[in-house]
Order: sequence, then structure tokens, then C-alpha cells
Amino acid sequence: MPRRKIRKTVWLTRNAFSERAIRLLLISALFFSPYSPPRTDAAETKATGGIDLVTRYSTTLIQGDTSAERARAWDFTAKDIYKITRFSLQLGTDLRVEIDAADLGIGHCKDGAVWAAVIPRGGGRLNSSANAKEETIAHLWLRFHPKEISTLFPPETVSSDGATNLWSQMRAIASHKMNGSWQAGNRALIPEPKDLTVDIDTTNGARRFFVVDNDAHNAKYIAAFESRPMKPAPVFKKEAAEAAFDQIWEVFDRKYAMFVLRPEVDWNKLRDQYRPNALAAKSTYEFAGVCAEMLKPLRDLHIWLRVAGAEVPVFNRERVNNANPAARAAILGKLEQTGRVAWAVTADKIGYIAIYGWNDQRIPGWCNEVLEQMRDTRGLIVDVRLNGGGSEDQAMEFAGRFLNKEFVYAFSQYRNGPKHTDFTEKFERKVKPVGPWRYERPVLLLIGQKCMSSNESFVAMMTGAPNVTTMGDHTCGSSGNPEMVNLPLDMTISVPKWIDYLPDGTPLDERGVQPQVLFKAQPGAFEGERDDLLTAAIERFRSVNLPEISR
Repeated sequence: MPRRKIRKTVWLTRNAFSERAIRLLLISALFFSPYSPPRTDAAETKATGGIDLVTRYSTTLIQGDTSAERARAWDFTAKDIYKITRFSLQLGTDLRVEIDAADLGIGHCKDGAVWAAVIPRGGGRLNSSANAKEETIAHLWLRFHPKEISTLFPPETVSSDGATNLWSQMRAIASHKMNGSWQAGNRALIPEPKDLTVDIDTTNGARRFFVVDNDAHNAKYIAAFESRPMKPAPVFKKEAAEAAFDQIWEVFDRKYAMFVLRPEVDWNKLRDQYRPNALAAKSTYEFAGVCAEMLKPLRDLHIWLRVAGAEVPVFNRERVNNANPAARAAILGKLEQTGRVAWAVTADKIGYIAIYGWNDQRIPGWCNEVLEQMRDTRGLIVDVRLNGGGSEDQAMEFAGRFLNKEFVYAFSQYRNGPKHTDFTEKFERKVKPVGPWRYERPVLLLIGQKCMSSNESFVAMMTGAPNVTTMGDHTCGSSGNPEMVNLPLDMTISVPKWIDYLPDGTPLDERGVQPQVLFKAQPGAFEGERDDLLTAAIERFRSVNLPEISR
């Protein structure tokens, strides 16, 4: 079969060297939203017995789509693992990849396949401009346009008998590699059909990252990734696995706070169900995947499981996005940026501040600097729709700039005994006025389902200011104040240890903070240059008599 020319991709990463890359950085904190395309196994199987992956992961896309606001949520399950008989790729002397039999994992979205992970069963060889000597491939990761998948993996090389126990490892590879190419907030952007990323970890501990342009028929090596390979997981040992599993189960049994909010969960039964499968695992990643399955029924977004620093997904639920940063300039005019805080003032003196996290000690200072620019505004929009949380203390420093008296914004209750019903009393959490002056004119606080954790606390704090009105959608409903626990096999687990209550005594979990003004989005509300919620907030201000500025 003739070789197909393979192409170069634009490198999109936190360390990117172009303005185009910078604007596609992470917007906030990632979670995965599941999507499973329909399958037509009989129709897609070729006469040769192979599988045509472009049929299995069908797409109507012809061109790329690198708009961050349209970044696709992707999914990957054990059903997306295949066996391939070979994989080869060559671009002159720049790059040559030869892999014999291997397992192939495909990450996909509603518009088709977006990434591939290849783990050789036997040999995998790399010859490239990065090293004069041939290197052995530990694993290969690819980013490509969805319609190119069957060119990369011809149907006659693909069969359905892949090693499904590699699911956790492949997903961890994707989570680690995704930050290097074509993503926004761990959601997939679509490169042009000519563009390809080839990202290889070698057995000698080096990472080889190439951007490929099929039109130019070249592969450019990016040395910046060389010392950033995925850390190998420890060799699986049953004794260590037994200790790790029992420690996970016991620490949750003794410390986890929210069993009382999950009365349907039989924790003893889950131990009996998953322990034999965990100890029968053949690798550390497979073992961690079984542990994650045991934890999923707790439905807790603050439970994180890591192997050698790589994330193993535990639980996720879809949270609808109700913001479009790409539309702000068209709606507001000139936009300024101070660290992770964006701001603008409209011609009719409506102020706007967007805050993207509470996870940098400089953020309160940035917020206060920007607030100084809002002294002569008639009203202020504070936008935290894409803020995934961080430090509650940082959030408190800025919320205090809007309050005229101390306010109980939440209650905390901790596990304090061996029974799942053993708790401390509820402790008040208070916020008080801070700063040389307070903003006392009308404020609209834009919120949504992407608001999570300490940012939900910020929203609750702001409800104590009589001049603040919350607008948008309910917040995520997830908090936990988790404790990190080290385990054998280089694993760590987070154990949420409190229940977070709203000021009215309602648990925050799975409910969130409800907006005072609910905004129901119509189709297309956050596409292109549209952010209908932001537009509605501005129109709401313009429909009332805002206070004039005294000179």
C-alpha cells in the first residue's frame, strides 16, 4: 500500500510560541463530559475482517475548528480499544515510526475520533531527527482531524480484540498528553486535515514531540517536551495492591463525610464486589481503574485518584457551559487583562470583571487593582462562570469588597467518628467587609454550572451584599475540603472530609447555588460572537436607572 504523506500541526500548549496557541489555553478546570456515538459493527466491518474506524466514529467535518468556545467534550471507554497488526509513519529523514502488533485506544466526540493512543505489544521503533540512534517506543499518542483516522489506521490492520484492561492507562496517557496539542480546558479542538501531532514516550525516558504538516511533507521536532514524559507506573505487585485497596476502603469508611448523602450506597458490598477484581489486575493502571469503579457510586467530583501523578478518572457529570469568552470584545469593546482577571468598561460606564480562578495568591491583588478602575462605573458585572475554584481565603478577600457587614455564607460539618453518621456540630463560615472602600452600586454576578468548589463559596459570600444579584444558571454543587492520602504503588487518593451547607442549611452537594435571575439559553446562545447571558446582563442594566457618577 503506498505511503500517505503526513503533515504538520500547529503546536497548542501552555508553552506554545504563537499568539494563536496562547488564545487556546485552558479556560478552567477539566472534567470530561461523556458521549457515545452510535455503533454499526456489522456494516463497518470490511470483507477483509478489519474495522473501518471512520465508519465507527463517523464525522461530517471537512475542515478544522480551533474555536475555544466550540471545543468538544470527548469520551473513551473500554469499547474503544482495538488491536492493530501494525502502524507505520514516515516523513523522509525527519520521522519514521514502525510498530508491530499493538493495542489502540480511540478518544472520540460527537464529531468523530479526536485522538489515538498506541501501546506496542512487542516492538516499536523510532528513527528521527531528535536522536541519531534508533529509540524504542513505550507508547505513541496522536492528534488528528476526525476524517483522517482510517488513513492512519487502515481497516485491514484493525480488529476488535484489544486489551480492554489498558483503559485506565490509555486514559491517563490522553490526560497527560492533551495539554500539549489542540485542546482548550481538556476539550478537543479540531485541527485541519493536513495537521497531525505525533507524541512519543520512549523506553529511555525521553519524550519526542513532533508537529507534522502533510502539505509540506515535514515533521518538526519540539525539544521543549523532551524532559516531560509521562512518569511510568510502578510494577504491579499483588501484595502492594492488596494493601492499597484495603487502605482506600478503610480511609473512606473512617473519614469520608458524604455517605449520609448517599444512603443507597452499600460500602461493605462495594468492597466485596470490587476487591477480587482489583487483586486480579495485571497492571497498576488496571488496578487503579477497578478502584475508581468502586468509588464512582459516591458521585463525588472531589474524589481524585492518581497513579505516578497521572489522573485516573473516577466520576464525572456533564455540566452545561453558559459562557463564551470569544464574544466579549464584540459585546463590551476593548478588553484588558491583568493576570487571570479580564476587565472592561463600556461607553455608558458599565464595568465588567471576569475572574478565572481562586488558585493563585496574586488573584485577590489583581482583582483589587481592577476594582480601582471601576470607581466611576454606574454598575458592575462580575463574571465567574468559568471559575472552577481554588482557595476560599482568596475568594473571601475580594468578596469583602462588596459587603457592608459580616455575613454567614456557609456551614461546615466534619466526620469525627467510626460510624458514617458521626459528625461534629455545624461550624459557621463567615466573611466580613475588607478594603479601603466597598463597591456599593448595582452588581450582577454571572454564574453557571462550571462554578465549582471554592468559587461556589464566593458566590454564596456575594449573596450577603444587598446590591448584588446573581444571574445565570445554578452552580455545580460540589465541595469537600479533601485530604490527600498516599498509597502503595505510587498512588494518591483524595478523601472529602466535610459536608458544605448553604446559609439556609441546605447541603450544597448536587444542588449548588441557585441564581436569583434564571437565564434559559436558546440554541446558539454561546457560539461565534454570541454570549447571550452577558448581553442580557448589559441590557438589564440599561433598562433601569443606574446611579449617575458624581463629579
